[in-house]
Amino acid sequence: MDLVKEAKQSIKSRPVEKLLSPLEEFTKQNASGGIVLLVCTAIALVFANSAYSDHYSAFWELPFTIGIGTHLLEKPLLLWINDGLMAIFFFVIGLEIKREILVGELSEPRQAILPIAAAVGGMVVPALGFLLLNFQTPYSSGWGIPMATDIAFAIGLLGLLGSKVPFSAKIFLTTLAIVDDLGAVLVIAFFYTSHISWISLGSGFLFLAILMGANRMGIRSPFIYGLFGIGGLWFAFLLSGIHPTIAGVLAAFTIPATSGMTKKEFGHKSERFSHEFQKAEVPGVSVLENEEQSQAIQALETAKDLIQPPLQKLEHALYPWVTFAIMPIFALANAGVVIVTDFSSLVSDSLSLGIGLGLLLGKPLGICLGAWVVVRFGNAVLPSHLSWHQIIGLGFMGGIGFTMAIFISTLAFQEASDLQTAKLAILIASCLSACIGLLLLSKSTRTPIETRNS
Repeated sequence: MDLVKEAKQSIKSRPVEKLLSPLEEFTKQNASGGIVLLVCTAIALVFANSAYSDHYSAFWELPFTIGIGTHLLEKPLLLWINDGLMAIFFFVIGLEIKREILVGELSEPRQAILPIAAAVGGMVVPALGFLLLNFQTPYSSGWGIPMATDIAFAIGLLGLLGSKVPFSAKIFLTTLAIVDDLGAVLVIAFFYTSHISWISLGSGFLFLAILMGANRMGIRSPFIYGLFGIGGLWFAFLLSGIHPTIAGVLAAFTIPATSGMTKKEFGHKSERFSHEFQKAEVPGVSVLENEEQSQAIQALETAKDLIQPPLQKLEHALYPWVTFAIMPIFALANAGVVIVTDFSSLVSDSLSLGIGLGLLLGKPLGICLGAWVVVRFGNAVLPSHLSWHQIIGLGFMGGIGFTMAIFISTLAFQEASDLQTAKLAILIASCLSACIGLLLLSKSTRTPIETRNS
């Protein structure tokens, strides 16, 4: 039995737990994040194409102010979402990237080269295809849009197939999406930056140095990293002209990834504190009244806090908020696109063609080409139970751009009409990519060995 489930067995019989248990189980499913995101997207589309469309647009333009006294910062609600909440999203991405580099799929070059090559191909091919269609046009700045993969949607929808796809396919797509996110971060940092305030940027790097120093000194308090990460690094980047989501990634790389005590120490101390707890048992006296038992519990809590790296704790704590709050809110605010009835205009428009073909064809072509090159020249091998047929299906899943693609489009275009066209192309191409990818992958088989590994 899962240890967490075993620990919770004693409270399962309570009425409130019986009520909340199905919701808790839903949030733990791989597909749940994608389902919530899909529902919020549908809600945004309904509002944008209803009689309330003006109210929908006006709501996200409402001004929101923070500050003290005369030091105020006012931005529309939409920008607080895109600049503020999305910085937390990128912070979690940064934590995932750091973890993967340290102990995950990216820690072993031989294992990492296949998804890295696939991710690079999946970024380069659609970007080149977009530029080929939009070179020296007003839309040329949108070349980064079809490069993006939506990790939540792609992994979430893949979870719908359950055991129909091998575990190695899920690892491949997850690693590919993380590398893809890293590429998107670099693209945003270097190519989608407005006029730079060097004073603010310098202040930002000063706060970054403070965060790195805190890591080196062994400081583990989330308060310190939150204070200098949000109040310092993020705010400085917001004023610098470099998109503040980059601050989220940089801050994530300063979070300590080491434990405050060894595993051996934790084993000894947890055993001793558990023994102290049992020894202090007094029949008929609750833990609330028993001071010695309360101290033993606090000691166990401290030991647990020290053995778990801050990076792991923050990633686990923030992941549900990002999955079930931040990304759905982003979808509600940004996915409200007016659906045109004349689709012939989309087919003849180089902007929509560049994005649509980039996601629908460029992404899978680039992913498959990148993977084939490193396998062909002996730099990598296909994981066990993973076929080229499945690689093609995963390539189409990589063409689900949605959140990240929409986010980059908000940076690339200022004209409302261009932004609407870009978003509509992203939605259509992402839906088609998802359908084709799921169809191809649903026909794949799974072996008994693979089932045991998962």
